[in-house]
Formats: sequence, structure tokens, C-alpha cells
Amino acid sequence: MVELSAGEILRFHQASGNMTVTTPFMVQVISPIQLLRNQTPEAYRCMVSDGERMSLAVIPSKLKPLVANETITRYTILKVNKCSVSKKARESESPMLFIVIHDAEVLETVAEKLGNPLKLTDQDDASAGSDAPQSFAAAVELSTSMPAYQPQYQQPPPMQQQSHFGGAQSSSFMSRVDNINPKYSGMGGSAPVHAGAPPSVHPIADLNPYHNKWTIRARVTQKTSIKSWNKPSSQGRLFSVTLLDDSGEIRGTAFTQQVDKLFPLFEPGKVYYISNAQVRMAKQQFSNVNNQYELTFDDNTIVELCLEQANVPQEHYDFVPLSSLEKFQKNHVVDVLCVLKEVAELSQITLRTDDRKLTKRELVVVDKSGFQVRASLWGTEAETFNVPVEHVIAFKGMRVGDFGGRTLSLPSVGSMTVNPDIPEAHALRGWYDAEGRHMSFQSFRGASAGGSAGGGMGTGENFDAQLKTMAQVSAENIGSGDAAEFFNLKGTIAFIRSNNLAYPSCPGENCNKKVTEDLSSGQWRCEKCERSWPAPDYRYIFSVNVSDDTGQTWLQCFNDVGELLLGATANEMIELQRINEAAFGQKIADATFKEYWFRCKAKSETYNEATRVRISATSAHPIDYVAETARLSRLIDSYN
Repeated sequence: MVELSAGEILRFHQASGNMTVTTPFMVQVISPIQLLRNQTPEAYRCMVSDGERMSLAVIPSKLKPLVANETITRYTILKVNKCSVSKKARESESPMLFIVIHDAEVLETVAEKLGNPLKLTDQDDASAGSDAPQSFAAAVELSTSMPAYQPQYQQPPPMQQQSHFGGAQSSSFMSRVDNINPKYSGMGGSAPVHAGAPPSVHPIADLNPYHNKWTIRARVTQKTSIKSWNKPSSQGRLFSVTLLDDSGEIRGTAFTQQVDKLFPLFEPGKVYYISNAQVRMAKQQFSNVNNQYELTFDDNTIVELCLEQANVPQEHYDFVPLSSLEKFQKNHVVDVLCVLKEVAELSQITLRTDDRKLTKRELVVVDKSGFQVRASLWGTEAETFNVPVEHVIAFKGMRVGDFGGRTLSLPSVGSMTVNPDIPEAHALRGWYDAEGRHMSFQSFRGASAGGSAGGGMGTGENFDAQLKTMAQVSAENIGSGDAAEFFNLKGTIAFIRSNNLAYPSCPGENCNKKVTEDLSSGQWRCEKCERSWPAPDYRYIFSVNVSDDTGQTWLQCFNDVGELLLGATANEMIELQRINEAAFGQKIADATFKEYWFRCKAKSETYNEATRVRISATSAHPIDYVAETARLSRLIDSYN
């Protein structure tokens, strides 16, 4: 049986301040696991024990599948590879220890609680410093002293006495511990220089809502203009900055009262010490940063200029190849490095919501993965764009779209740099000059895989790597995580669910919303367009049962796939059902027992507190048996 790491929780409790633990240790879950309320993404709480003491622990959303299938349950022993530890308290109460688990492995689940763990008490605090062994310093990286990180951050020497911005205590997880009125200085100018001994810094990558005492040292890589909003329920102003250190980046936002105080302090390119901001779940629709958290600046926030700017990165990119866009959900934020292939003329679109007109320019970009993607620019970016074709562009914060396969769009919070002076850009330039200029690029719409599988299914080894059998789909729990998963499937249609084959949709351009019939007038009403139509435009939405030699599964099919499978439009099938039920039934029968390639999307959905995985067919293609024979032959040869 695995032994627990006795004494670890007590040592955590006796350490001063918050900390990040990177040395593995073993604990046991000793209580039922409960879902934390109002947490997005979902997280869980439970009590854990090291055999001597117990502590509250938070289990992250990435371990949700293990909680859901009870791989992690009461009496499970976990090997915690990385966690954050902090103390929270209400006024007049003893601090409570929180262990926020970032990475853990399941070792085993036993039948009972190991040892006789006790709750932490005030007496445990009194013994701090006497019982904690010297080896503990190697096991943790204190977020308030951070010895392991200090070599990475060269702190500036102490400066002469300066006034600073902020100075009040921060908010705790439970409630505010202190109620000290903040003091402000430096209004209307640059941020004050940090005075005194350099503070200990916390890496941005380890920020989370369960830590409230931290200081980050970060460079401002982007600063927005001040924007206003005016809604019936509220009005105000805001601006945002993107903050970067060598562990990652995060977005920080100031609202209304803080705008005038903080906006003059931040200058793009400069490095600052920042503390006492609130860490919240990020609103990804307003951010171009791949971080699940964001900072909200408040009256307590302290911003101080750091003069030592070496060792802090100038910019951070997390480039993904264009060929990998299909694995990302709609609206996911990505960075791409590409070559500009085509530039379209300016166009205008009108928003249905408020009739606003937006300027748009479409680009076609390519990269070394052999794919080309349509990218859209909006507003001023579209109007002022004058980059010649075949130049290298680094896009930061592009949003993934799924119209016609995969597209990219640069939101207002995104940015682009033409011919950036980075190694990746020079390598891309060399590749394009040597061979890319003469290549034929694949698209996510109408591409083919070995002549047989298009619509973003990939080609060659990429296609085979994404090919699944029915048994694999079930055994690998595809789609059970937080993000949608895409895969290829070859199967035969065994049954088509023909009742409610289609729904009446709005005939308006790009609407497709369901319409309802007004029995008094015979008109069909669209609430979105606020228009009535003499007849609806029917669109397919139905399920098919698809099987192979390992099993079967249900796929949900939409209009494009439905027209391919049934060989008729939804309007034609609804009319056929109305005038000739037998012919309608024969049409359904003719579509069964045919084999297709399916491009599938699996996503976990919750309805009425029940969670299940829904698999939909995003595209379908008849089998080209000549090409399929060649593919199988190449696959057999690869085993030799």
C-alpha cells in the first residue's frame, strides 16, 4: 500500500505566506467530493489527509472526468505533482489552509481512511519554525518569497524614498480582512518607482482566485484605449492591459473609478510591480490572452514602476499551425504566424441587431503546415491594411470561426505584426521563398484526404491519426472533457430517424432561426428578424445510427450532411412526405446501408442536470474505394 506523506500539511501550515509546491507528495481524499458553486470552469472541493493532519483541497476541472467516473472518490490516494497552498480567514477566526491542486495522479483507492488525521489548530501555528525541516525549502516555492524563481527575476537595487500608488490591503477569498482606506499618488503621470527592498514576485502562470497575497513583475505588451458603455442597467468606462512575464501572460482591466487613476500609469513596453488586484475567471470574448483568469484592478491595487527590465520577455506568442485549427472550438483564441497570400477589397456588412455597418477585409494566409485559411479584419484595421502579399504576419489573439470549415478573425483586442524580427518568422520566410511559393495549399472546405475524406479531415498520416472506430470512440470517452473533440469515422448507415426530419427555418439571409406558424394568417413568423413569411425554408436536423465492425453510435446530422445522405433538400422531403408517404419511406430506405466518411465533433452537454456526449457529423463523403484501397495498402506497408 502507498504511504502518505506524513507531516506535509503541517509544514504547509507553518510556512509563511502563499506558496507553490512542485515536489510530489501523497495525500488521501477523506471526504465526499462536492462541486464548488459559481466556478467556471467547474472545480471540486474535498478534505485531504497526509495521515496526520487534514486540509481543504480544490480539484481542478481538468480532473473532472476522473471525478465523474469515480476514479477519484472518497479514500482515493493522490500523488500531487503541483499545487498552490494558501491561508484564508474570516475576521476573528484562525486561518484555514487551502490546497489548490494543479496536477495529480491517481495511485489507488482503498477501503478506509488511513491514519487518524487531526484538524489544524492554533497550537500548530505556535510551533511554526521549530518543527519544519530544512528540506521543506526545496519542496516549495513560496509565492511571497519565491526562492526558486529569484534567479529568473533580477530585482532592482533599492531606490530613494518615493510615493507609491495604492497601499491598502487586498480582499481575501472569504471576506475582507482589513478595511484600510487606500492612498493614491502619482495621479495624472507615470507610475511611481518602487521604493525599498525589491518585493518577492509570483509567476503569472500560478495566479488563481484562491491566492490573494501576491506581487507580479510584468511587462505591459498591449494597452487599449479608454472605452465607454451605456446600457439601461449601467454605464461606465474601462481600459485593459496585457501583462507578460516569463511564465505566461494575463489581461488586467480597470473600470470606471479606476480608469482616471490607472490609465496614465501604464505605458506599453515598461515593466511594473503589480499587487492587490482581484483574480477572476476570464471573459474570453473580451480577451486575446490564453489564460483562464484575468485581473480586475480596484481601489487597493498597487502599481509601481520597475527599473530593471532585463529578463522580462518583450512579447509572447504561442503559435499554432493552420492545420491544427480544426481541433479548437469556435471563438477559441490562437496566435498564428503566416504568409499573406491574397488580399480582398473592402466590404461592408450590416448587423441585424442594431443595423450598424461594419467594414471588413478578407485575407487568405498560408503556413508551413500546407493549409490556407481565410482571415478577416474589421473596422480601422481593415481600412488601413496595406501589407503587400507574400509578407510574413504574426497575428496575436485571433478568434477561430467554424463557418465553411475553419476561419480566423482579428478582434479589437487582437494585434498583428508585419515581418516580426523573431526566429520563427525568418524560418517561415526562408521556407516560403524556397518551396512555399510554388505549393498548392489545402483548405478546410472541399479538401480531400487521399481522395476520399474532405471537409477538414486532414491528409495522409494526419488523417489516419484522427481516424477512430466505434469501439475507440466509446473506450476513449471522446468528448467527455470540457472542450469539443474532432475525429474521423468510417461507418455504414444502419437507421435514419425520420420523424421530425427537419424544422421550419427563416428564409432570411444567414438567419436559419426556427419560425412559427400564425394559424390566423397562415404566415410564418421569425422573432429574430421580426418578419413574417408566406412559407418557411425547411432545414435538416436528424439522427442516424452508424455502425462498423466494432460497434455503433448515433450521429446528429444538419442540413448540408442531410442533403448529401438523402439526395434531396429538406423542402423536397417534407413535400414528398405530405403527398406520398410510401415514396418518402422508400427515399429513407434508399439512404440506408451506405458507407461514408464522417467528420465528427463530440461535445459533452448538460440538460436537466444530466450530462451526456453528443456526436454530430460536421461533414460526410462517400467512400472512394480506389483511393481507400491505396490508403489501406500504404498502411499495411508501414507495418513492414
